Amino acid sequence: MYLNPQNGKQPMFKAAVRLLHNHGESLDPLQVLERLSPDMPLQLASETILRMLRARLHHRHQGQIVHSLSRAMNVDARLARVEERARYVQINDESLCDSCHARLGTKLFAMYPDDSIVCFKVGFTMYTVTSCWCL
Repeated sequence: MYLNPQNGKQPMFKAAVRLLHNHGESLDPLQVLERLSPDMPLQLASETILRMLRARLHHRHQGQIVHSLSRAMNVDARLARVEERARYVQINDESLCDSCHARLGTKLFAMYPDDSIVCFKVGFTMYTVTSCWCL
């Protein structure tokens, strides 16, 4: 509309550049360059197009940073999980459930991250209440 006006009017290059400056970050800079009129002096739009290219590059770098941080957090979480699963506990005939104080002996039991050991009955009840189960 600004670059190719109808009825023989002159193109409004400055208005087009102002529009690009205000709303250009959401546009693809290469498509903008392709659609610019060949008659338009590139010096008018060069600063705005450069700003659009820098914004595009900045958003890409931000995405790469977020992706790398997410991967690092995933590695940390997986390492913590491996360390938790590598813990061991010795249960003997005299070991007691930390909640109901029943003898564990050969019963099934659960060990929680805070090192508390509970029998299966208590652990199952805690699972239904908290949706947290560690065997």
